[in-house]
Amino acid sequence: MLSHKKIATYGTVLLAVSIALSGCSQSGSGGTPSAGTTEPGAPQNVPELNITEPVTVKLYSHYAAINNQNDLNALFSTVNQKHPNIKIELIKGITLNDMIAAGEVPDLIATTHFYMNGLLPLGVASDLNAFVKTYKVDLGQFEPQAVNAVKSYGKNGELYGIPYTLNYGVLLYNKEIFNKFGVPFPKDGMTWEEAIDLGKRLTRKDGETQFIGLDLGTDRTLARGYSLGTVDKQGKAAFDSDGYKKMFGLMKSVYEIPGMIGDKNKYTYGVDYLIKDQKLAMFPSWLAAITSRLKTAEEGGQTFDWDVAGHPVFSDKPGVGREIEFQSLMVPPTAKNKEAAYRVILTMIGEESQEVMNKDRNLTILNKPELRTQYASTTNIFKNKNLSGVFSVRPAEAPIASEYDSENYKYLREATESMIFGGVDINSALRTANEKANKHIEEVKTR
Repeated sequence: MLSHKKIATYGTVLLAVSIALSGCSQSGSGGTPSAGTTEPGAPQNVPELNITEPVTVKLYSHYAAINNQNDLNALFSTVNQKHPNIKIELIKGITLNDMIAAGEVPDLIATTHFYMNGLLPLGVASDLNAFVKTYKVDLGQFEPQAVNAVKSYGKNGELYGIPYTLNYGVLLYNKEIFNKFGVPFPKDGMTWEEAIDLGKRLTRKDGETQFIGLDLGTDRTLARGYSLGTVDKQGKAAFDSDGYKKMFGLMKSVYEIPGMIGDKNKYTYGVDYLIKDQKLAMFPSWLAAITSRLKTAEEGGQTFDWDVAGHPVFSDKPGVGREIEFQSLMVPPTAKNKEAAYRVILTMIGEESQEVMNKDRNLTILNKPELRTQYASTTNIFKNKNLSGVFSVRPAEAPIASEYDSENYKYLREATESMIFGGVDINSALRTANEKANKHIEEVKTR
């Protein structure tokens, strides 16, 4: 297999060639776009990119929550409407590795930024800087943290993906539990200490029912929300640090609350415990995830009094909520239908497509507050809810992903559980995790 660097370079050359060819084979009228070829809000005087012959663009979803035709339609409806010659086919039932081995790579890969780093060694990422330059894609129109995160994967300035939809941290809460015990509702962007104090007042037994005030989520999600990676800039394990010690201090204060640890050492509860069981008062989650769960509950006839608030923040990072989360589209260097793939991307990031997506269940990637408040408006899920409060905090910088994360997060979980169940002090728990992670890093380096 070609090295990542060689493949990226090859992809850049292919991109330049395909762009040049598109000007010859598809323009028809020099370099001036004809009517209907540019998206509303797009820059003018860019090369024309018409797809005049029927083509099937094969899309592979790599943890991008595109699981069926309904998901596909919700995202690409504007592409289908404006470019009827392009058919987008969702590839299912085969792994990306198997596709590569068979020489049948997709034309587009949709993935979250967290998983993008793991795709680069597979050679399925083109450097899209030439695409951005040729078609005058304004990266400044996107959520800044998303652009920064994508750029962070390019060691030599490469741009391996174009963001197309954003996710956002949110605090979902059950108002009925707050009212039942006379506790004030959460405030937008309150500190974790304030959220934990509310949770402490709500974690109580009422008759035979044990209520849980606050589920922090996993140690991994809490760490990422504090922009903590598993490896530092020197390539060493990062667990034995002030940031992780502060995070573990917060977790310890939660799990020491009487009633927090359930049967069989249960200490995480999840969004279903809030929506279905209605025994959890507060749960920090993703906006897209709760939108889907709440809609499903509503369609199933399950209703309760709930609302949302801006994600809790760390006290030393006021106004900064959960880490940036978004999906990007990548074009493999050996994709067979690059021009159609580029056309899909250009349409997806156009204002018309972004508005349609945003009013459904895919939050716009555009840095436009007025659009965000219209999120999911066609579903009425957030009618009379505090949706604007969700955006009162801004996303935290995402930690840089590393090839060691998968194993290192296991050591973090072991440290958490040794503190909760084994009585191990914070410093010792993190020091042990750090030693295990460094050993793993060295083992990987010597393979």
